[in-house]
Amino acid sequence: MEISTNYNQANDILSSEIKAQQTEAMYQVKLMKMQQDSEAVVGNLLEDTAEISKEAMDKYLSEINA
Repeated sequence: MEISTNYNQANDILSSEIKAQQTEAMYQVKLMKMQQDSEAVVGNLLEDTAEISKEAMDKYLSEINA
C-alpha cells in the first residue's frame, strides 16, 4: 500500500511539473507573438512618419522655390 501511495504521489508531482512546463512554453510563445506584433506596429509607424515627413518636406521646398 505504501509503495502504491508513493508512486501515485510521484506521478502527481511529475504531472504537475509537466503541466507547469507546458504552461511556461505556451506563455513564452504568446510573448514572442506579442513582440512580433509590437515590432510590426512600430515598423508601420516609422514608415508612416517617414512618408508624412517626406510629404511635408516636398511641400515646404515647393513653397520656397515658388
